[in-house]
Amino acid sequence: MRRLMPLLLVGTVGWGCQAAGDRAPAKASPVDCSATYVACGCGCCGGVEPQVQCLSCANGDDLQALIAKDQAAAKDPQCAVEGCSVGTKYMYCDANPP
Repeated sequence: MRRLMPLLLVGTVGWGCQAAGDRAPAKASPVDCSATYVACGCGCCGGVEPQVQCLSCANGDDLQALIAKDQAAAKDPQCAVEGCSVGTKYMYCDANPP
């Protein structure tokens, strides 16, 4: 039995080591600095150019957070009584000069 104990321990612990990359969480994908988005809230008015709002890719401005905020605003029940608005075009100006 004494001779089997080390084998049982090795079997419990495992034979090999796993590389850190095997268990490491995947890193978030890098920011797409060429992306743009027109936020309209309840809706954009037709025939009107949206205002440009610059974001900075170098500073890590988060376009996805603005998209989520705009989509949440579009679901607001008050949209039924509000009119259209001039949209806001968000873009990374350090990557895409207006």
